[in-house]
Amino acid sequence: MSANTPEQAEPNTSETPAPQVEVPGPQRVPGLRLVRLDRTTPEVALLREVLPRHRVAPDQKRFVTEAVHTLPRADEDPERHPYAVVRNDVPLTDRSAVLDACVGFGIIDRRLPVLRDLVEDPHQAVLLRAFYVTPEHQGQGVGRAACTAPLLDLLVAAIAPEATRIVLCVSEGNEAGERTYRSAGFTPTGRRHDAGDQGVQNVFARPVETGYHPVPQLPEPR
Repeated sequence: MSANTPEQAEPNTSETPAPQVEVPGPQRVPGLRLVRLDRTTPEVALLREVLPRHRVAPDQKRFVTEAVHTLPRADEDPERHPYAVVRNDVPLTDRSAVLDACVGFGIIDRRLPVLRDLVEDPHQAVLLRAFYVTPEHQGQGVGRAACTAPLLDLLVAAIAPEATRIVLCVSEGNEAGERTYRSAGFTPTGRRHDAGDQGVQNVFARPVETGYHPVPQLPEPR
């Protein structure tokens, strides 16, 4: 609430009061939040119990690896920061609730040797990798919202304050993934990356934007 409404303001005949400018506060995306897993809290402990049970859709297995494999690798490397995509409308009180609330996973990777192959200035970039949304929550705008400013950008700023760009790699043929990333503001850089068994990937990027943005909305349930 503002300090004074027109009815509450005391008249001042000696000078004209300076106009008050309302500064937008921190934005929180309704419906989703990103929970860092490199923390020790009861909530994180429950999420870590559930994530190994995630399975991606069969047609996406050649494009992304599930958390049961990528989370342990991230835990061994301080430059890889795993997080869970969590719905806000389900309190994380027990394992059953967490199974309903945890709808995706991703890793923010700060490793310079990896970034040097993808961007001109690896010191000012982070790599979004191992990102997925569980099959039962796809087609609902979750992937777009989780990759859009300000939600992802605030997480990146907390992990890597110096970062000005978010990059990711999309395997050729991953049309659904490319649509999601483009809708979240990522555009191709023109670079291509040889990912070995995963084939050739196209590099996408967008700026880190932590300022005021229209908040991405999840569609209403049908």
